[in-house]
Amino acid sequence: MKNVILIILLLFSITKGWTQKIEEITHREVNVHLKDSSIKANVLLSLVKRLRLNSSSTYYWYHNNAIKSNQGDYKGMLLDGNYQVSTNDGALITKGVFKKGAKNGVWKRWNLQGQLIATVTWRKGIKNGAYENYQNGRIIEQGSYAKNKRNGTYLKFENEKKVEKRAYKKGGLHGKQVIYKSDTVFSVATFKKGIEVVREVKEKKKKVKDISSGAEKEEDAAKEKSINKLVKRKIPFWKKQKNKASKESSTSEKKEHRKKVKTNKKNKAKKNKKETDD
Repeated sequence: MKNVILIILLLFSITKGWTQKIEEITHREVNVHLKDSSIKANVLLSLVKRLRLNSSSTYYWYHNNAIKSNQGDYKGMLLDGNYQVSTNDGALITKGVFKKGAKNGVWKRWNLQGQLIATVTWRKGIKNGAYENYQNGRIIEQGSYAKNKRNGTYLKFENEKKVEKRAYKKGGLHGKQVIYKSDTVFSVATFKKGIEVVREVKEKKKKVKDISSGAEKEEDAAKEKSINKLVKRKIPFWKKQKNKASKESSTSEKKEHRKKVKTNKKNKAKKNKKETDD
C-alpha cells in the first residue's frame, strides 16, 4: 500500500514538473526598453496549430528586441498574454492582453499624470464592444464598436452634462440624433444609413421674469402718471370764461322759470278760493 502511494506521488510530481516545463517552453517574458518607456510582454515561442489570419486584424510580434505590428500578417514570435507599457519612472501608460498576436479584451490607457484617458474592448485584434474616453478624470465620450465600426448608442459629455446622443449602425448614422443645450433638447434629426431624412428644432424660448424691485415699479408708475397729465388736453382760458357765462345764464333762466311756476301756482290757488267763497 505504501509503495502504491509513493508511486502516485512520484507520478504527480513528474506530471507537475513536465507541465511547468511545457509552459516555460511555449511562452517567454520579454522586456523592451525605449527612450522614455519600457514594454513588458509575453511571447509565444511556437504555435501548436497554424494560425488562421484575419485580413482586418492587426498582429503584434517580437523580433530583434523590438515589438512590431502588421495588419493581416506577422513575422516573428507573436505576443500572447499580459502586456503593459510603463514610463521610466514606473508609471503605467498602457495595459491589456494579447491572444496569438491580437489584442483581446479590455485595454486601458493613462496619461503621464496617472489619469485614465481611454478604455477600448477588443476581440481578435478588432475593436468590438464598449469604449470610453476621458479628460481630466471625467468621461467625455461613450459608445461601442462592432467589427471596427461604430455601432449602437454614442454619447458625448461636456462638464459631465450630456450634449449629444447619436445612434450608429455599421459605422453610419442611423436613427435619432439628438443635440442638447442647457440640459434641454435643442434639435432632433433622423438618419437612415448615414443619410439625413428628418430634422426638427425644439429650442424653447425662456420667459424673462420681471425682477425689478417695488421701488422701481412705483417710480415707473409715477412717470407714467406725469406723462398722462402732460398729454391730457388743456381747455383754453376764453373757453373757460364762455362756459362759466353759459352756466350762469342757464342758472338765472332756471330761477326765473321757478319764480313763474311759483307765481302761477299762487294765482291759481287764489282763484280757486274766490270761486269757493262765491
